Amino acid sequence: MSSKANILIVDDEAQIAEMISASLQAHGYSVAVAYDGAQGIERAGREKFDLAIMDIQMPGMDGITALGEIKKLDPEMEVIIATGHGTMGTAIQSLRKGAFDYLHKPFELKELLKVVERALEKRKFNDIARAIFSTVQPEEQLRVIIDSVTRILKGGESLLVLPDKDGKPHVAVSQGLEDEAALASRLEMCSRALAAPDGAAKSVLPVETPYLDRKFSDIRGLDKVAFSLFLPLVENDKPAGLICINRTEPDAYFTEDDLQRARIFGSLVNLALRNSSLYRQLQETQSQLIQAEKMSALGQLAGGLAHEINNPLSGILGLTQLVLENLPQDSQNYSDLKEIEKAVFRCKKIIVSLLSFSRQEKTHMEPVSINEAIEETLTLCARQMELKHIKIVRQLAPGLPLVNADFQQLMQVFLNIFTNARDAMPDGGELTIATSLLKTPAGDEMLMTSVTDTGPGIPRDILGRIFDPFFTTKPVGKGTGLGLSVCIGIIDRHNGTIKAHSAPGKGTTFTISLPV
Repeated sequence: MSSKANILIVDDEAQIAEMISASLQAHGYSVAVAYDGAQGIERAGREKFDLAIMDIQMPGMDGITALGEIKKLDPEMEVIIATGHGTMGTAIQSLRKGAFDYLHKPFELKELLKVVERALEKRKFNDIARAIFSTVQPEEQLRVIIDSVTRILKGGESLLVLPDKDGKPHVAVSQGLEDEAALASRLEMCSRALAAPDGAAKSVLPVETPYLDRKFSDIRGLDKVAFSLFLPLVENDKPAGLICINRTEPDAYFTEDDLQRARIFGSLVNLALRNSSLYRQLQETQSQLIQAEKMSALGQLAGGLAHEINNPLSGILGLTQLVLENLPQDSQNYSDLKEIEKAVFRCKKIIVSLLSFSRQEKTHMEPVSINEAIEETLTLCARQMELKHIKIVRQLAPGLPLVNADFQQLMQVFLNIFTNARDAMPDGGELTIATSLLKTPAGDEMLMTSVTDTGPGIPRDILGRIFDPFFTTKPVGKGTGLGLSVCIGIIDRHNGTIKAHSAPGKGTTFTISLPV
């Protein structure tokens, strides 16, 4: 059977040392005895103790000096000074050296036992605080929290309830609750406790036989819970979660000491969770700064690449136009070279568009036909779609009004979306492109474009991140994660919106709205 704690007694009076030792052992503590300061330091250097009880006046090294040396060896060890020869000055001196408390001899053993319990309680909370603050990783920290509260408050079962993204309470972590029905009943109980008036939701609340309590009496499966203790978590003076500790033994009441422990523990947890939240915010800010730096580097790289690419493109364009002058316009060669010329002009425009985005230059806005921008983009990628056995279905509404936009940047948006759809259908499929004119509830006209593929769809946990810069699910070397972030940047500058709708196994639809 393990002991409650390891205690070192340092006293040159053997009779007193043995008396204290016997009393502590009778109460379940493991005890070692040293008869002077030097011997006490030697024992503390080779053994691990939770607490030391030390006399001040001893031959050789006095207790105050020994206290300082022991604290150097183990700063976490609590020390109680017990002496019959001390003064107020020595008491203050010992406390300054790190002693937990100071007792005058003679003292009653029950008085010593109370001080020992308080010192060990402090030691326990120090250990728990170190464990909780030792990590800011959410899953690991929550597990440490629930393990600690279960140990401190001797819970038969415990759970930590936090709000999810939609604000609905869910069990973040639990202990002693393997049965799904039992877990569901405890979650419902916690949800109701969280929904209580603000005053109740912010204070430690013990509940005896919760299945008889009118707030919880209709919840099935609570009959095994004898006592519950709700420990609220608060952020900015508002309920932010709840820890529930349940005891199943019929006489295992929560005492006033338990409530005090719960309050102290709750303060630690609130502070730890706040630190974790600040750490995550710091990480997000650092990530945004890194991404901004990457985008800046991309703009500089694009400038150099544009210069290098434009030179050979200019050569291709010049030679093409030179040969065109000497060919009859009704020949096949003339027709093929005109397609080359057209493609070269398109490449040059795309490079200019990329430079405009990378450098955040002003866009060139003019009246643009969305259907025309789509058709021009399909010219670039239709052959690739055909090779991948992807059928293109056009549902382009005729007679649409023009939108004020940058033609090349819209092409870039469509090209990114079409390319993603192609990659999502490696074994073939169908790409449906539709345009229409709609009116908002406010009466404003919006030109809508939807692009739908028959691919595998996007998982729910990824869907919210697809527009993030540098986020990609493609293998290394197959994608940069910039395509959709570029798209949302362009559409934002056009005062429009771009959204993605998807479900696993049901394909993906991108919807672009632009004001007319």
